[in-house]
Amino acid sequence: MSPEAALDNFAFMVSLQLMGPDARRRLRVALARDPGLVGPPGFDVERVERLDDLAEGRRQPETLQDHLDLRKAAVERMEPPFGTVFWLARNAELVGAGFEPEQAGRLVEEVRGRVEPVIVTPALEEGDV
Repeated sequence: MSPEAALDNFAFMVSLQLMGPDARRRLRVALARDPGLVGPPGFDVERVERLDDLAEGRRQPETLQDHLDLRKAAVERMEPPFGTVFWLARNAELVGAGFEPEQAGRLVEEVRGRVEPVIVTPALEEGDV
């Protein structure tokens, strides 16, 4: 990967995390439904659509798996979007694309310093499960 492509990928990965789990799930469904994309999406589209309907309240939980999926979605909403592993992976990608380790570390820390302070994690409410 070229350094320019690595920076684009870095920005893309940060923006995906900032979207949140619900928006990422809706994006996956929309992309899977797009007839312009070639090939299978690499995941069970029907299952993700059922999960989306469940998480958005368009259908009620019927099975134990539905209840587990709802709980998992609530927990994912509570988790911060960025963790140590996320930042380490971005650093490794930049180094792999030709950036010096110190330069890659500075880039990651600069972006991290800009996005992490503004993150607000919603509280888990009793009705979320």
